[in-house]
Amino acid sequence: MEAVKVRENTKLEIEKTPQTAVAEIPAEIEIQTASDKSKKFKKYLIRAVFLLVAAVIALTFYWYYTRAAPVVLVKPKQAMITETITSSGRVGGETETNVSSQSPGIVQQVYVLEGAQVVRGQQLALIKNDVAEAQVMQAQAALNTAQTQLVQVSRGSLPSDIDAVMEQVWQAQAQVDQQNAEIVRSQKNVLQARALLAQFEEERNLAKKELDRSSSLVKDGVISRSEYDQSVTTFRVAEKKVTAQKQGIALAESGVISAQAGLKSAQANVRTQQARLRTIQSGARPEDILVAQQRVSEASKALGVAQQQAANANVIAPFAGTVTKINSEAGQTVGSTGILTLVSSQLEIRLNVDESNLSSLKVGQKAVVSSGTFADTTFDGTVTELGAAVDQTRGTIEIKVIPDQSPEWLRPGQTVDVNIIIAENISRLLVPQTALVRSGDDTVVFQITDGKVTQKIVETRPLTKEGVPVVSGLTADEFIITDASKVKLGDTVQAQ
Repeated sequence: MEAVKVRENTKLEIEKTPQTAVAEIPAEIEIQTASDKSKKFKKYLIRAVFLLVAAVIALTFYWYYTRAAPVVLVKPKQAMITETITSSGRVGGETETNVSSQSPGIVQQVYVLEGAQVVRGQQLALIKNDVAEAQVMQAQAALNTAQTQLVQVSRGSLPSDIDAVMEQVWQAQAQVDQQNAEIVRSQKNVLQARALLAQFEEERNLAKKELDRSSSLVKDGVISRSEYDQSVTTFRVAEKKVTAQKQGIALAESGVISAQAGLKSAQANVRTQQARLRTIQSGARPEDILVAQQRVSEASKALGVAQQQAANANVIAPFAGTVTKINSEAGQTVGSTGILTLVSSQLEIRLNVDESNLSSLKVGQKAVVSSGTFADTTFDGTVTELGAAVDQTRGTIEIKVIPDQSPEWLRPGQTVDVNIIIAENISRLLVPQTALVRSGDDTVVFQITDGKVTQKIVETRPLTKEGVPVVSGLTADEFIITDASKVKLGDTVQAQ
């Protein structure tokens, strides 16, 4: 009951005071409006701060990229220097040649090894030359016959002499028949050898086809690696047979030539013996004696020619030097590269330098030569030759330098460093290498003019330990930027 009364009393109080309740509503609305204004102010403040920071950053970037970059300036340094042109070169012989024989043939023996030092006239190798040896024997026999005829003609004829000469005529004719048979036999050997060569070449061609087929099959996994290796072996064996048979043909052909030479000698002997017989039968006459004497002289000259041809089989060193390579071993036919390569004892160094240095190069200039392998030693040389033409592809010219005294370690084919001295104790302006840049075909330095980077074309010489020599385009009083790679033409800069 009391609770009911309270509710009723409350209701009654509200009804009695309506103005009080109405007055409380505007106060709540005022509080809510102040809160909204505070939030809007904070948003405006944040935006203002953000815009201020962005403006500061933009101004910072603008200042950084428009400010004058600091650079270091330096004056050229005047100094006494030795100017050189530096390049790498290759050591070779003043004379280099592939030594061969004057007559073709097969190498019988090589008497030297690679690296051997030889003297002029030393025998290097021997060529097998059966034809020349046979010709010497035939020429010697012809000389002996001519001398015998001269003796017989000079002393008159005897019945026994006539019989002996007739016997010699028959023997000479038998030699002709024998040589004819030998020619036929040798020619038959050549034909047989060529036929066998054709057979071997056919076997080689078949082996090559089988090898190509096996190569394809082994890649596809159709046959095993061992079957492919067998095809390789078969082809190599066939190739060796062809090579050996070609050498056999060469030997057979030399046999034909030898037999033909023997036939000519035998025929000449027949004629000689027949002439002797006629002379003996008719008796000695002064003109016969003169003819016999001429025959002796001719036979002697023929023997000398044959001996010279046989001597050509001896390969002789044309000059003193070093054997750098053996090109044909014993048993091989002398090829286009000869038997061996010989380099003269007098070494020279060949190097290529840029054609822009032509005006500074002269025959007789000194050079200092060194090697990275033998860093502790250098030796002097002299420029002996400037190339007659410039290499159009590389724009270089070949220079030859002769060592004044070659060190023991210098070898043909070795690479060395060469410094050609083009000027000694000459006064030059020196600038740092970093102060130079290339602009098209010109070399330039950078300077400051009215706060901007400007350039100046200069002419330089090769780099030295003290710096790069400048021969024109710059004076000793001018300032240049030391590090040209950090600026470019037109930049705004200031000197530190």
